[in-house]
Amino acid sequence: METIIPLWSLIPFILMLAMIAAAPLAFPHWWERNRNKLIVSLVLGIPTAIYLIAIGLTDSLIHQMVFDYIPFIILLGALFAITGGIHVGGDIEAKPGINTLFLGIGAVLASFMGTTGAAMLLIRPVIKTNSQRKYRVHTILFFIAIVANAGGLLTPLGDPPLFLLYLRGAPFDWFFHLTPEWAFVNGILLLLFFIVDSYYYRKEPETNIVVDKTKQEPITIKGKINFLFLLGVILSVAFLNEQYIDVMKSSPDVKYNFASFIRELGMLSMAALSLIFTKKSIRKANSFTWGPIVEVAYLFLGIFITMVPALIYLTQNADSIGIETPAQF
Repeated sequence: METIIPLWSLIPFILMLAMIAAAPLAFPHWWERNRNKLIVSLVLGIPTAIYLIAIGLTDSLIHQMVFDYIPFIILLGALFAITGGIHVGGDIEAKPGINTLFLGIGAVLASFMGTTGAAMLLIRPVIKTNSQRKYRVHTILFFIAIVANAGGLLTPLGDPPLFLLYLRGAPFDWFFHLTPEWAFVNGILLLLFFIVDSYYYRKEPETNIVVDKTKQEPITIKGKINFLFLLGVILSVAFLNEQYIDVMKSSPDVKYNFASFIRELGMLSMAALSLIFTKKSIRKANSFTWGPIVEVAYLFLGIFITMVPALIYLTQNADSIGIETPAQF
């Protein structure tokens, strides 16, 4: 007999999302500490886990945490470690065309190294290139919109929801079907940015323009070996799956198929090689720390646990919610 999930069981998930949205504004200093993020996740997640176990949904909880959460964190951790070993330096002229090119490259990279990885790689040269400009806030805002958000659409590595869809069985190359949508959205954003940046460039004081033209450094890339490890992660996600390896296929006779972690072993191997072969000076130049990925792991621990009742509720009530068209969705 199917266990019916009540609507009130979604409250921890709603509270988790509300904390992520409101806490940085309501009590920013308290929220800065990763330990407090973990406390929130545990306070909301543990009761949810106990409830799911009590009503006989232990398997749903295990599948969510073991076969979704762990691969998700390993992917992000591997991309974080590898991109943290690549340092892009330099200070070139901050013309609108140059800035637009930066953001366009970031939009492409975001799909293959993750939005976080692409943002980590390019944010420093973008900031340094525009350091002599008076009007530059809009550049960072568009950078966030394009590189850290809209760019990651063409592969499962681009954004967490896409990777979860991939874990549910979507082929790696299916996401390339979204190329027209990706090009449309990013094309509009890049065009808008070029118009806005051109407007502000014309308003720049002459002294700023002169300094920007005279104070230049060529673009340099250190830690290039990490691109090889990045390719290894891409190939791991693309080919180490049930589409190519029979032992990874799910079967009604196998409750928990741990062979699916072959892919995660591949990604962890690439991350380990990056840590071994990348000079410490490069990571130091990037101000590399594990803090951001720990923050993500803590927050998504709570999200993934509290999301289980929400997913089951939607599955059980999809027909009665009344959302039938893309516009309604």
